Amino acid sequence: MRSRRDSARSRREFLKLVAAGSAAALVSAAPAASAIAAEKPAPREGKHARSAALRKEIGDQEQYLARALKVIREYSLPPGSDMAFVFKPMKASSARRANARAERSK
Repeated sequence: MRSRRDSARSRREFLKLVAAGSAAALVSAAPAASAIAAEKPAPREGKHARSAALRKEIGDQEQYLARALKVIREYSLPPGSDMAFVFKPMKASSARRANARAERSK
C-alpha cells in the first residue's frame, strides 16, 4: 500500500511532466502556426468555388462584425454599475414536485 507522501510525490511528478510536455508542444507549434497563418489557402476550384458576389458578401459581413465588436469593446461602463443579470434559481412549484415524484415512482 502506498503512503500519502508517495502518492503526493508521484502526483507532483506527473503534473510537472504534463506541464513540461504542454510547454514543449506550445513552443514547437508556434513557428508552424505562424507559417500556416502566413500562407493563404488557394481559392477553391470546381463545383465548390465561391462566386464573386458570395466573397463580397462575406467580406461585408466580416467588416460589419469588426465594427460591431469595436463598438462593444469601446463601450465603457461606469464604476460600480449593476451586473447585466443575476442567476437566481427558483424552487419548483408544488405541482412540479408532485409530477416529478409521480414520474419517479413509475
